[in-house]
Amino acid sequence: MPQTYKLTFRPENTAIEVPGNITLMEALKKAGIFLDAPCGGRGTCGKCLVKISENGLDWTEVKACQTKVKTSLLVDTRNSPKNHRILTSSSIRQVAFQPSFSRVPDKGPYYMAAFDIGTTTIAAYLLDGETGREICTASSLNPQAAYGADVISRANYVLEHGYKELTDCIHGAANKLIGQLAQAAGIQREAICLLCFVGNTCMHHIFFRFPMESLVRAPYEPSQKGLIREKASDFDIHIHPEGELIFLPVIAGFVGADTMGCILSLRPDLQEEISLMLDIGTNGELVLGNKDRLVCCSTAAGPAFEGAKIHCGMRGAQGAIDHMSYDPSGFHFTVIGQEAPKGICGSGLIDTVACLRRAGLIDESGRLLNKEEAAALDPAFPSHITEWQHMPAFLYDPAFPEVFLTQKDVREVQLAKGAIAAGILLLEKHLGVTHEDIRKVYIAGAFGNYMDPKSACDIGLLPYSLRDRVVPVGNAAGEGAKIALLNKGELDKTAELMDQVDFLELAALPEFQDCFIDELEFPEIEEQTED
Repeated sequence: MPQTYKLTFRPENTAIEVPGNITLMEALKKAGIFLDAPCGGRGTCGKCLVKISENGLDWTEVKACQTKVKTSLLVDTRNSPKNHRILTSSSIRQVAFQPSFSRVPDKGPYYMAAFDIGTTTIAAYLLDGETGREICTASSLNPQAAYGADVISRANYVLEHGYKELTDCIHGAANKLIGQLAQAAGIQREAICLLCFVGNTCMHHIFFRFPMESLVRAPYEPSQKGLIREKASDFDIHIHPEGELIFLPVIAGFVGADTMGCILSLRPDLQEEISLMLDIGTNGELVLGNKDRLVCCSTAAGPAFEGAKIHCGMRGAQGAIDHMSYDPSGFHFTVIGQEAPKGICGSGLIDTVACLRRAGLIDESGRLLNKEEAAALDPAFPSHITEWQHMPAFLYDPAFPEVFLTQKDVREVQLAKGAIAAGILLLEKHLGVTHEDIRKVYIAGAFGNYMDPKSACDIGLLPYSLRDRVVPVGNAAGEGAKIALLNKGELDKTAELMDQVDFLELAALPEFQDCFIDELEFPEIEEQTED
């Protein structure tokens, strides 16, 4: 019989027995506690820090993914970010109420629920099945984040270890959110009769345990694309005994049902004017066009905008620097929760790089100036320049020396913004249009909702000429899931749109690499000050 040890987790007030020599991260998962692990447990990101003690007096901070259990321990997880800012609101496109029930339940009241399964977060919405009225929302982090920040990490985990862990935790998260919705509305979960899910192609394949090999290897195609409608209980989703779940169609290997939800919420296929839609997360999905033609692509933006691969990066949670500005009086920043800064989230990251460009502390190539060079620009600048791994780093406030932006962080931003900017240019080339032909730029998702469009344009993430045409549309993917529930015609339309939207495989284009490299540099600030 192998030796077991008792682990007690704070502040969760949970205790479990685990066999010796497993990692703390594995033990946390067994206890139903999922910490962020952007690197997938390789020990490189340092985001899964916990404190451990054998006696409750002497505490040591360790990486959960690298620490083996060799004795009974108290484990304090309070170092992980709390009170995450999860976007559930969206711009509402009105549709006729013709719900998508296969059959109306024998007796009411009855309800529907929509889910947006993001790589990072999950948003859920409860709708009245008789009127279509939205009753309440719920949200959570995606527990799969404990297996890696990006979809490739999770797909590779499935290929190596099988589906069970990742599939079980997403089904479990959906069930938990259904319980929260039902409790908030004062109803029984069995009164919910229809669900609609959207998510990227990897989330879609994990949910249904579809073969993953074709997603992570050329030609990077989904093993299943079409509209899915199944009995919810067959997937351990607990609602009405005869309740159904719908998953919207995916478009391509890295353009999923979440993008289909965005299209359904905006319906660019009905518009005369040309629009560009971007949903920027660990991948950037882009859709360009109008009623005549729509073309989409996916860019490997990487998880920088969600805090991964950034030294002091974090999700949009309490303690994150979320905005920054620069004027002659200096640098100014705001923190979620109005407390001492603990790290930098995506919107703060974009603002920081834009401000440092305006101040001249980052040059066109992305090089961060050292202390001596900064002093030549402004005597106040050197107090903001520190050093990390023998390279300059930007210190937000000397009073908080633990929060800074490194040269490597700037490079991560360049890679992410270069991929998205190249995607925009190649979509335009494919359609035969220019920046000037685009009348609206719809930014979907949490990052886009909180991002300052001017900062995005200043660093070249978006074309500067489009700065006055940017429209944040909130959680458009979740909005599309709601629309699919509210109107059967709209739901049916997704099966047509799946084949009508052209997919542009950027990696297969000979000009992509050159375009990407060109877009790595930051644009000239002088040219951008002109109206």
